[in-house]
Amino acid sequence: MNLQEFIDYRKICPLCEYPLKLSFHSRKQQTVKYEDNRMLFLFQLNGLKKNQIDYKVGYSFGLKDNSFYVEFYTRDEKRFDNDSPEFLRIRFKELNTNLGKYCFYKHCANCECYNYSSNYFLIPLNIVHIEDIAISTEYIGMAQPFKEGFKVYKLLTDHINFKSTLLFGRHKSDLIVKSDYGMVNFLNTSYSLDMIQTAPIKFSSKEETMNRISKLLIFS
Repeated sequence: MNLQEFIDYRKICPLCEYPLKLSFHSRKQQTVKYEDNRMLFLFQLNGLKKNQIDYKVGYSFGLKDNSFYVEFYTRDEKRFDNDSPEFLRIRFKELNTNLGKYCFYKHCANCECYNYSSNYFLIPLNIVHIEDIAISTEYIGMAQPFKEGFKVYKLLTDHINFKSTLLFGRHKSDLIVKSDYGMVNFLNTSYSLDMIQTAPIKFSSKEETMNRISKLLIFS
């Protein structure tokens, strides 16, 4: 799969129909730009010592061929078109080491109950293409009013290993299903929710999926 195919998997949130936001690595502060059939992700490349000038580094990916290169920018996002200074390359090496593994990530910034991400990959300094990417995980959080709280379903589908993990139960707040919880603390047992693992549960619509899950839980 190339980056364009990953982006096109879903363009809007299946729950609230809000446009999904694309990020690289994480929700770490970044600027995302489309340039000449490429996606550019700009990160801060700040100095480690006091009074050093801050710069930016751009991770540039070809949408169709997964080609890759790094560019350096001034704080005002003016690109170094010729040779980049050696000290910036050293800063980037440190940043690349600190960030470690990378992935692409799309999420809904409106309802915050949906996201999907690619597999993780490394970026060695000598590559000109990243490996083919794949959709790794997909999270959907759903809640339904029930008595003095909510029925909640937190569904994380692992597309690599072809399985779904479902947390379900009752909770006083529907905020529990937001995707922040799904990505970071998905297996947090403090929620007092039950958990089952099943074959992948395909999402169609919120109502149909919740009905399908309810029927599944009867026989689980």
